[in-house]
Amino acid sequence: MIRTTVIGAAGRMGRELCRAALEAEDVELAGGTVEPGAPELGADLGDLCGAGKAGVTATKEPPEDAGVLIEFTTPGATVEHLTYGKPHVIGTTGLSAGQHARVEDASRRVPIVIAPNMSVGVNLLCEVVRELSAKLGADYDLEVVEAHHRSKKDAPSGTALLLARAAAEGRGRDLDDVVVYGREGVSPREEDEIGIHALRGGAVVGEHRLIFYSGGEEVEVVHRALSRRTFADGALRAARFAAGAKPGLYTMHDVLNA
Repeated sequence: MIRTTVIGAAGRMGRELCRAALEAEDVELAGGTVEPGAPELGADLGDLCGAGKAGVTATKEPPEDAGVLIEFTTPGATVEHLTYGKPHVIGTTGLSAGQHARVEDASRRVPIVIAPNMSVGVNLLCEVVRELSAKLGADYDLEVVEAHHRSKKDAPSGTALLLARAAAEGRGRDLDDVVVYGREGVSPREEDEIGIHALRGGAVVGEHRLIFYSGGEEVEVVHRALSRRTFADGALRAARFAAGAKPGLYTMHDVLNA
């Protein structure tokens, strides 16, 4: 059995992670944390996620035998949780370069899997996008459009950046050199440019579209997340990997190819 502890168990993703862990035959939910003073403190995690009594309560800190930590929280909170010194699966997006450096430093002591999207489909799609972009070439203009629920804080999404970076790599370019975030005023398209646009509204779980335009055709690749469960299942897959991995920084590519 793989023991896991969910950081931020009262959040939308946290509850989904708890439910997925409780329903998985090879995973044991060892614990779940909530913020100090949160109304969910002391609540049964099974009741909290709608799975029925689990006999595991929400606490301020992970238990000593926490197993693999899983979290989709905020960048500041995530880097603070690195001090727990446990194997870690991080789905948090929006980390700065400095925060990512702290994750890299922690990975010298424990295995850490970090990915802006834990969906198996999205991570396999990256490989498709890289090849598609390489073969279509710079003659095709590329635009990336992503949509998420109205409460998502970071924009563009980490997944949009992941897919756009794969497309840029397919063309032998660095995304930072060719990316344009939205357009305003007089803004003619430059050669090799990759546009990224973020939409926010309603309860959209996540949608990402990459459109390749030429003078004679359009090629569109789309991924739609229909439920947060797809991210939770991917995170558990990453936790199974991290439980047996050596210290190091890993991605979902490593998980899927293990």
